[in-house]
Amino acid sequence: AWAKAGRGAEGARRSERLLNRLDSLYEKLGYDDLRPNPLTFGAVIDAWAKADDKHESAEHAESFLDRMEELFLYSREKINKREMISNVAYNLVIDAWSRRQGNVTADRAKNILRRLESNYQLTNNSSLRPDVISYTGVMKAYVNHPDGGKKALEILDEMNDQYRDGNARARPDMKCISVAMDACAKSGLTSEAERLLNDIDDSKKNCLMFNTIISGYTSEGRGSEADAVLRRMISLSENEGWERCSPDLISYTLCLRAWGNGTSQERVLRARALLDECIRRYQSGDKRCKPSDVIFNDFADIVSNSDEIKRETDVLALFEKMESIGCEPSLISFNILIKTCAKCANGTDRSDERKRNALQIAASAFNSLPSVGLRADSVTYTGMMHVLLNLMDNSTEKMSAIGRIFRQCCNEGYLNQHILNILAAAISEDDMMAITGVSSIEEASTLNHLPPEWNQKSSRDATAKQQYF
Repeated sequence: AWAKAGRGAEGARRSERLLNRLDSLYEKLGYDDLRPNPLTFGAVIDAWAKADDKHESAEHAESFLDRMEELFLYSREKINKREMISNVAYNLVIDAWSRRQGNVTADRAKNILRRLESNYQLTNNSSLRPDVISYTGVMKAYVNHPDGGKKALEILDEMNDQYRDGNARARPDMKCISVAMDACAKSGLTSEAERLLNDIDDSKKNCLMFNTIISGYTSEGRGSEADAVLRRMISLSENEGWERCSPDLISYTLCLRAWGNGTSQERVLRARALLDECIRRYQSGDKRCKPSDVIFNDFADIVSNSDEIKRETDVLALFEKMESIGCEPSLISFNILIKTCAKCANGTDRSDERKRNALQIAASAFNSLPSVGLRADSVTYTGMMHVLLNLMDNSTEKMSAIGRIFRQCCNEGYLNQHILNILAAAISEDDMMAITGVSSIEEASTLNHLPPEWNQKSSRDATAKQQYF
């Protein structure tokens, strides 16, 4: 009961105490019915496996596996069915290590698998033979490993060898193959992940599997390949009737990002087409493709980082498109718009008229935040500093505007080191002193000279540089 009570480490400790108490009573009274068995050990192992994300808890789980082996693996020649050890406890410890982060967790999980295999060979106990759960658990541990895809494919080959040698319980299932695809997609082997997907019967494929492949191509910046996977999803769902393969919002968002992460000169064009297609599917009744602010923000960021001539007006137009389908812009939406305006001074068209328009768009976006229930953060203020520095020509007006934004930033508690560095690098020491109270780059290199309330909230988004600047 304590093992399954959902009480974390406290529940695991209570389970452990009960097991130790039971063991003590057995030693004291000698009744066989009081002797802990693999089932009781398994309950404690499971409790520690799921207690929290700390390595110490996995160590605890493994230590009880050690104790269980001492008692039941070699201790007696004849052992009753109640005391028969199986792969269940080993699978639980493998699961424990697969749930933890770190450089050694995958190897720890694999070591338990090898230990299980060795014990099977030594005892010839069929219950100790590794099964699909054992192998899949180790695969899961390798999902975020740098060589996770390679390791997962090796384990998959081993499972197929085991199955051919007569271990029917080692046959890879859909969950196992999905984990292998995930490991490949996260370690730069997306083509291998797609090969695994191609080997699955169409009737067993689903949207999640395809999204895993698209996410891998997204990380690799391979928009064309991601787009091809999306087309397969549409073809399977619309032409062959496999509804479970129909794309959703995540499919379109990931595919759009794949184009954005690449270097193709068509990335803006293709990303725009994907956004429009997603909107059309939603407007045609496909609720799974209802756009969120995330896909709009992703596209806006692609436009912002492109060489499009009228980037700021393109991003601004997205706000109207969002409103037309009932999607509310987020603070990130406004931050991208402000960032885009700041960049227009770096484009091929640097006319005074364009700079004035961009300045007006940014100021309007900044001033409208309270009316839509949003508050500026460090990223917003960083963007506004870039806007004022890049787009205002009159130095007196520029310093006055920077002073107002700086004071508002401080009053809101969002001043951070990046904002100070921007100002220190762009304005004179006298202006820096007048606006911030520090006059040199050396003094600006730390916030210690300034009131602590000026940056009390900046720890939440201390890296205002982020991907936006």
